[in-house]
Amino acid sequence: RDNALCAPDQPVAGQAMAMARAATARPTSSVASHAPRTPAATRGWDLGGAASWRASAPMGARLMSSMKDEDYFKGVKAHADRGVASAQFDVGMCYLAGRGCEMDEPLAVEYYKKAAEQGHAEAIYNLGVCSYYGRGGPRDVKKAVEYYEAAAATGHVPAEFALGVCYEKGRGVDKDSSKAIEIFAKAADHGDAAAQFKLGECYYHGRSGVPEDFSKAAVLFKLAADQGLAKAQYNLGMSHYYGQGVENNESIAAELFLKAAVQGHPQAEYQIASCYYTGRGVDKDLDKAVTWFTKAASQSHPVAQYSLGQCYYYGRGVEKDEDKAMQFYKMAASQGHAQAKYWLGIILQNKQQKESE
Repeated sequence: RDNALCAPDQPVAGQAMAMARAATARPTSSVASHAPRTPAATRGWDLGGAASWRASAPMGARLMSSMKDEDYFKGVKAHADRGVASAQFDVGMCYLAGRGCEMDEPLAVEYYKKAAEQGHAEAIYNLGVCSYYGRGGPRDVKKAVEYYEAAAATGHVPAEFALGVCYEKGRGVDKDSSKAIEIFAKAADHGDAAAQFKLGECYYHGRSGVPEDFSKAAVLFKLAADQGLAKAQYNLGMSHYYGQGVENNESIAAELFLKAAVQGHPQAEYQIASCYYTGRGVDKDLDKAVTWFTKAASQSHPVAQYSLGQCYYYGRGVEKDEDKAMQFYKMAASQGHAQAKYWLGIILQNKQQKESE
């Protein structure tokens, strides 16, 4: 039976998949991820006569000219060594990434500290990241929290989000869900997509001290989705698919699944494949369904692997191929997918019967 092949499931963050059901989706959840950030604004440097040189830091939207990394590093370091805070920050980014110089994380930290001493918020935040992950020195989560707090006090939004994660998880501070929500709300109001998504999850599931509220969750998911955050696009799509806090509209859901899928979001890849397979929210297209099932399956999505096995078993969108079906059933079965195990058993039983005839 494959009539229950592709019904999208709800975004249940942090819960185990119900492997015994054929139609489930791996949950989307927030990940506490902090990365060295780069300034939003570009700066003008007079680097060896390069007129109107504009560059953001090396790990961001890097270069606005054809200057080589080595030339950029040499010029910006000269400014840094004269005490220019933003140049010191840029040199730190260069050392951290090995752009125009040998990678040297301890030196990166030194230059961040020089910039931080002059109140450079981005450098303060990056010191927090380095302390959190032990880059350029020993890991010190408590020190990371201090840096995040200092940067957040200047209105640095990514630092606000990172600080919220620390309070949520109890990393470097005592766990405090109410404090985490307060900080996430502030970062969300300041436009941070990750914070908007995180807060949306809290309202969706009614956790961390906030009441369940699908409408508020959907509003927050949309704010983050409009900034291109794939997991928010996926969750907003699920909200539209089930009419939770927003209009029940499968076409809008499919559009959102596709936006997230093209960014490589495995659950969204599975869901848009499901839509193409069933014709829900889009015109039915088995070729496209197989394409997206394949993408999700390649990211170890067990239900996509099972679904792809069904496509090969029945010849839907692909040439019928029992061996390939068996291959994908095995992949899904190895992750505990009950129906994949069942169909794997059916194929093996059929093979044995044929061999005995």
